[in-house]
Amino acid sequence: MKVIQPAKLTAMIVFSVLSLILPSANYAQAPAGPLPAAPPQPAPPFASPSATKPQEQISQQKPRTVILGAWKLNRDESDDPHKKTQGARSSNGGSGGGYGGRRGGMGGGYPGGPHVGYGGRGRESDEERQKMQQLFTPANAITLSMTGAEVDLTDDQNRKRALMTDGRKLQKSKDANYQEIAAKWEGHRLVTEEKDPRGNKMSRTFELSSDGMQLYETLHMTVGRNSTPLVVRYVYDQVPSSQPAIQSK
Repeated sequence: MKVIQPAKLTAMIVFSVLSLILPSANYAQAPAGPLPAAPPQPAPPFASPSATKPQEQISQQKPRTVILGAWKLNRDESDDPHKKTQGARSSNGGSGGGYGGRRGGMGGGYPGGPHVGYGGRGRESDEERQKMQQLFTPANAITLSMTGAEVDLTDDQNRKRALMTDGRKLQKSKDANYQEIAAKWEGHRLVTEEKDPRGNKMSRTFELSSDGMQLYETLHMTVGRNSTPLVVRYVYDQVPSSQPAIQSK
């Protein structure tokens, strides 16, 4: 039997040990490569658009602090001019204008407007009747804007009323859809100084409701031979700024 020399035996042992150690060291010192892909995760359940809609988008409208902006007529809460006129004439000198509580709405008779017989005179011209009917036919939508001392009121009938609050001389217009009207501020209320189709004094007041959610347009005038006071109020709800109150035709 061939005897292995001690030196060779030692070398073989060292070589065997190194062959076991070096692969592990090389694996530990290998440069980092791309990590193995993570196991696929299940897809989240489908969410409806309403569930992901921000809360602020579905919140209610905020109260307004000025009368400016877009407004839409609330027929249910507005006065019926025909009923108010009948009440004023039958009272024969009564207040004729109380509007406390719910106003009962305009009913199905509008927007045709009443034949009010306001003048107390034997005859009325067709122009006077038409103007009176327009006065008692509120716009379905209005927008109030302000430039300097001028407050412009435009409506869905393509009419514009320029309310001048600085006392300037008013310009007469031949355009039936444009009119300049004297007005003044009384606190946050805007009050006009006008004349009715008969030439008698009348005024309109534009003001916010106490909660800032509605606009009140209130007509102050007289009817009948005894000039009975008449007060008619139209109520408008605010329109979101993203939605125009007046639709283009």
